[in-house]
Amino acid sequence: MSSHSAPAPKSRKYLNGQPWKKAAGQNCPRESVEDHLDAEYAVVDLSRDPPAESLVKATIREMRIRFYQPNTIKAYRSALVSFLRWHRGRLDQITKEDIREYLDLLVTGGASSSHVSVTLSALRTTFDKFCLLRCTVGLVTPRKPKRLPVVLSQQEVQRLISSATSFRDKLLISVLYATGLRVSEVARLRWADLDFDRRQVRVEGGKGRKDRYVMLAEHLIPLLRQVWRFTKGEGYLFPAEGKRTTDRHLSPRTIERAVEKARTLSGITKHATPHSMRHSFATHLIEAGTDIRFIQKLLGHTNLETTSLYAKVATTVTSNVGSPFDKMHDQQPGPANATPQGPSSPSVGTMKIVVEDVPDAAGSRRVYLGISHGLHHIPLPGITVCQPRPGWINLQIPPVESWQAALAQLTAAERSRIAQPEFYEVLKTQIARRMPRETG
Repeated sequence: MSSHSAPAPKSRKYLNGQPWKKAAGQNCPRESVEDHLDAEYAVVDLSRDPPAESLVKATIREMRIRFYQPNTIKAYRSALVSFLRWHRGRLDQITKEDIREYLDLLVTGGASSSHVSVTLSALRTTFDKFCLLRCTVGLVTPRKPKRLPVVLSQQEVQRLISSATSFRDKLLISVLYATGLRVSEVARLRWADLDFDRRQVRVEGGKGRKDRYVMLAEHLIPLLRQVWRFTKGEGYLFPAEGKRTTDRHLSPRTIERAVEKARTLSGITKHATPHSMRHSFATHLIEAGTDIRFIQKLLGHTNLETTSLYAKVATTVTSNVGSPFDKMHDQQPGPANATPQGPSSPSVGTMKIVVEDVPDAAGSRRVYLGISHGLHHIPLPGITVCQPRPGWINLQIPPVESWQAALAQLTAAERSRIAQPEFYEVLKTQIARRMPRETG
């Protein structure tokens, strides 16, 4: 018969001779709270009075580590450097009053509310967020004026596309309007982002580092197919100009210049920019009855309030309400609008212009244009003109790529003048003078 040892008694804890166990629940002892505002967690210890250059370098490095956008880093660096040049005291003694005095200096000097907001954000990020100085607590971001966006009509968008002097510029403006993308998003578009089968465009790394999809317009596909033959569908949709730039995209500033040139040639007086194409895209969708939440998704807006701004400029509501001024002048035709005349243009050399007397079935007339070069004229074919109503002419100019053979015979100075908007303004004025009187 085997014997079993008795189980050992459970060990008990005693405190002052009394049994004790660790408290549980809300009475349980907690670990000490870690203070993340302690000076040892600061990116730069301002108590050591570091030089301004060290603070700027440490701030830029920290922003890169936290994946701030390159444009944000550039703007914050410029604002921080400007403030450090103004402030002459110790960095750890910067007070809220110093920040207020500097911002007041900017406002007095005529700085915009956006510039003051960026400056305050840069100082708050550097001194409060990175250096734990708490010198901007309580300072409120300046109010911004609530301006309505510039919206073009569909006819004006068509005029803008028709006035572009190169096929690339026509495609640029078409993509801006057809997709509603931001100018930076259009510049970074790759051929791999286009899904022709599903009729979608993938926007990768948009504002806020968010991806989204937008529609690919049916009438945009033939234009893209023409470019596909030259690029073989590789790299960026709009590569940078010049040689050895296959891995670089077109800069947003170049796109802005292309839109500005087309706007000047079209005679549109509105201050249209590439972003105006995005405004027009959203407004026209609202006027067509598209759900505003779907538009919000296409535009990549975080807040619906941002998208609702376009409902204020849409004509779906105001079109049913007539102005009392119109009722007063009911059934009275207004004066015909004259062709807008800009400032005097510089000389572009000698041109020979002949306008066809008889229009075609569509009402367009062919225009013969010859540039004087020595003893003969070099023709630039493909120009047509029509007069939709008295006082207005619509000039159709082919892409500049179709003139490459003719332009190669001109000098560099002559080619440079033809590339300027002033050349087309002079051309439009001279053609208007040669239009037959019976069509007016």
